[in-house]
Formats: sequence, C-alpha cells, structure tokens
Amino acid sequence: MAEQQIDYPVGIENFEKIRTEGFLYIDKTEYLHKMVRRPGYYLLCRPRRFGKSLFLTTAEAFFEGKCELFEGLAISRYDYDWEPSPVLHLNLVNADASEPETLKKSFDRQFKRWEEKYQMTDIADNLSDRFGDIIRTAYERSGKRVVILIDEYDKPLVSHIDNEAQKEEFLNILKPIYSNLKGCDRYIRLAILTGVSRFSRLSIFSDINNLDDISMDAEFAAICGITEEEMLRDCQPGIQRLADYNEFSYDEAVARLKNNYDGYHFARHCPDIYNPFSLLSALRKREIGDYWFATGTPTFLLKSILHKGVNLREYMNAETDLTSLSSIDSYTDDPVPMLFQTGYLTLKGYDPETGDYKLGIPNREVGRGLFRGLMPLCTGLDETRSRSFIRDSARMLREGNADGFLTGLQTLLAGVSYELTGTKSEIFFENNLYVIFTMLGFDVQTEYHTSDGRIDVLIRTPKYVYIIEIKRDSSPEAALAQINSKHYEYPFRADNRAIVKIGANFSTATRNLTGWLIER
Repeated sequence: MAEQQIDYPVGIENFEKIRTEGFLYIDKTEYLHKMVRRPGYYLLCRPRRFGKSLFLTTAEAFFEGKCELFEGLAISRYDYDWEPSPVLHLNLVNADASEPETLKKSFDRQFKRWEEKYQMTDIADNLSDRFGDIIRTAYERSGKRVVILIDEYDKPLVSHIDNEAQKEEFLNILKPIYSNLKGCDRYIRLAILTGVSRFSRLSIFSDINNLDDISMDAEFAAICGITEEEMLRDCQPGIQRLADYNEFSYDEAVARLKNNYDGYHFARHCPDIYNPFSLLSALRKREIGDYWFATGTPTFLLKSILHKGVNLREYMNAETDLTSLSSIDSYTDDPVPMLFQTGYLTLKGYDPETGDYKLGIPNREVGRGLFRGLMPLCTGLDETRSRSFIRDSARMLREGNADGFLTGLQTLLAGVSYELTGTKSEIFFENNLYVIFTMLGFDVQTEYHTSDGRIDVLIRTPKYVYIIEIKRDSSPEAALAQINSKHYEYPFRADNRAIVKIGANFSTATRNLTGWLIER
C-alpha cells in the first residue's frame, strides 16, 4: 500500500512541491549543510537533467527558513536558527537566449520583480548596476547578508558555442552581471552557481578570486544524480514494480537499470552515479527506455568530431588530464572536454603515474543516443532508414545469418557518397563499423585482446559468438587464416553458443568490403 503512494518527480525541480505533494526525494541536504558550514562562492557543473535545479530550490527553501520541509532529512540533525535570509534566485533555465536582446529582457523581468519587492525607485540604466543595487538593497532592508543562486549560468554561452561571434556578445552581457559577486562581496552570505560547462579563457569569472569549483571535487561528487546505494535504499518498491510489470526478477531489473543509466563518475574517487531523470522515468513508466535523449543530441559537436578525421573508438576511450577536462574554450579545438562536461563521456579510470584520466561512455542509454546521432552523419542514411538497417542487421545476427548481415553492410557502404568518406577511407570504414556494431545492441567489443592477439570485432548474441577479422587491401583468406592461426576462438570454447568466424577484406580504393569467408 505504501508503494502506491510514492510518485517519482520526473521533471519536477521544485523542492517544496516534492516535499509537500508526496513525491520521492533523494536526500542531498548533507551537501547543503557542508556549504552552509563553509559559506563561499560555489560553482557546480553537471550534465543536463541531473538535478541541479532541484538542489538550488532546496537551498532556496532552506535559506527562506522553511524548516518544516526538512523534517527527517539529513540537515535536520544540525542545530540551525532557521532565520530567513534574503534569497536572489536568478534562473536562466527558461531564459530566452536566442538573441542578446531577448536575454536582456529575461534579466529585466527577473530584476523588476526584485526591484518591486524591495520598493526600489532609483533604477540604474544597465543590467549590471541594477543587479548590484538589488543585492545591496536586499541586504539593507533585511539586515542580513544575501544568498545568491544562479541556475544554468552558462546557458547563453553553451547555446551558441558553435557561433564564436554570438558567444562573445552573450559573454559581454553576462560577465558584468556576474562581476557583482565580487563587487558586492560584503553583502553576500553564500552564492551557488550551476551550469553544464566550465569556461576558462572566456574569463567569465575572472573578477571572482574566491570561486570554489566543486564540479570534480570528490567531497561533492554525488551531490547530484542518484548513487546505487540511494537507489537500492529509496527505490525498492519501484524496482519491484518494474520487474513485475516486465516479468523479470528484481535482480534482473537492478542489472538492467544499472546497464542503462549508471556509470557516471565526476571525481577520481566517486561512487557509480545514475542519471536521475532517466532512472526515475524508467521507474515511473515501468519501462527501460532512452529518456535522456528525448531533447536530442548536439549535432554540431558530432559533426566536428567526424570532420577531424579521428578514430571514433579511440576518441570515445580518450585519456586526458584534469586541466583539459576542467574547462572548454572551443569545441572545435578539442571536443573531448565538452563531451565529458555534457555527459556523453565520463571518468572510467585514473593513472597515478601520468595523472591522466581514462574516459568512456557512461552507459547503454548514452551510447545508443550518441551513436544514433552519429549514424546518419557517418552513413548518409536518414533516421528511419538507419533504424531499419540496424533492426535488420540485428535480426540476421541473432538468427546466425552472417552472410546476410555482411551483404547488407556492403550495400550500405556502396551507397555512401565520397563527400562523407573523404580521403581517409580507412578511418571512415572503422568509424562506420564502430557506430553500426554499437547500435546493434548486443555485447560488442572492438579490438578484443586474447593471449595471442587482438580480435578486430567480437559480437556475442544470445545464440552466437562472432569473431570478425578484417584485413585492408589483402584477402578474406588471410583474415580467416589469422583467426585460426592465433586461435581466437579459444577463450570461448566453454561457451554454449555457436562460434562463427568471419574473415573479410576492405579495399581502400573502393571504400568497401570486397569479400568475406565464413567458418562455423
């Protein structure tokens, strides 16, 4: 009976509404207590739909003294006087940032509300001075230092990151407004700014010398998102409901949720973190689906990766240092930091000797969405034809029809224009295989290591294990001979699935498969 009263707050970012209307709340107030105990200026960056807005509304309710909303939560264990402080919550989530003038109007509307609240009559001519006057007036009228919350501080910049000139225009609007955090420091108790990305040479916060960027701080690694411990503690009824509805066990439901939505890491020492929007959507709808990508993928970013002529597999498993990950200057210089900050890549490992982090795709949902966006750019197929090709390919591999799959792949490659392949036909071919195999939805691994070599592509379906070796400008016979001479099948001899060996040849002249041999 209790489980039926629980509802999952999908898309609800207001803490007060969640607490008063019976929605599930994953308690993050311990992190708020840390900020209250150590007041300062905090910058928190996380991918979209990760709970940043909810955390700010939680902070807003706390500083407004709404102690009844926090009963039973971690922060209620501490002794506070719950005296309200003036709170200025500047929300850019829904601000119209299509043009500089529309952004100015969004600021104007928010500032007017505060100016009316504090009965201000002497209004400055520019947005920066107006914000500074609001901060000072809020302090003077209340006698208490002000709390400033800025939600999605970077939205105008991220929205136009592929347009350098327009990005500069928005920067010239934002920087003077944010500079009040330094100019009005004596009036400010605490400031929390959230966003997706951290900009460095743009110097948006160059005037603020005490900004504490906690985005990759282990102490705050789980401030947004849902850890596995939190999921198993707070979401058990929903997990069981999902399992019952889909006729699989509780443990299988946990495994599927983990495979699809877990895997984010935001610091060197960090628990596995689930995407909260996707996890709660799955529990509410009782369906494992791709929820995070409902608003689309950054096509301009995907195009920039492909135009660089890089190997996608290597790119999606990049290694880089913390400094590179901590800021973005231009997505065209190096898309990896932006892929990380926007949530398409995450931390997967750390090398203490070099100080480099190994990156990777967080989970299956992100991988499917990312490669769904890449496939039309790689193959030239529209979304409908792409899905049809993947569906037919998966069916043939599931049924053991390797010849049919390879024939379909050959036909696909033959129809791709030279403009897409360019001069780097081998990179193009490898990228196409990587995207297609990833989209199939099976257990697919490229460059799988064995004791005596490296399998180009390993595909495991419920009934078959496909071992694929692809030679360049050679012959299918040579490819198949390599599989047999290096005994690539040995690690799978105990597997009850049938082993299918495929030797194929790719021609850099024709940019296509020229033949293959299949041995079962």
